[in-house]
Amino acid sequence: MTSRKQLAALAVQAGRDMVRIGTEHGIESDHARHAAALADRALTAAENAGCTPDDYAHARRAH
Repeated sequence: MTSRKQLAALAVQAGRDMVRIGTEHGIESDHARHAAALADRALTAAENAGCTPDDYAHARRAH
């Protein structure tokens, strides 16, 4: 798996975790804010690596 695909997979998982944590703890909770910050960092890293919509789609299907 390439670094780009790994970063896309991490961004997808971080987004899923953010939604789950927001649902469990409330969108305004400290836990949800932390999860959102991590998801933002993961997405930024993936975008900086040149991830494409196809990379994210593949990550959503594979993980």
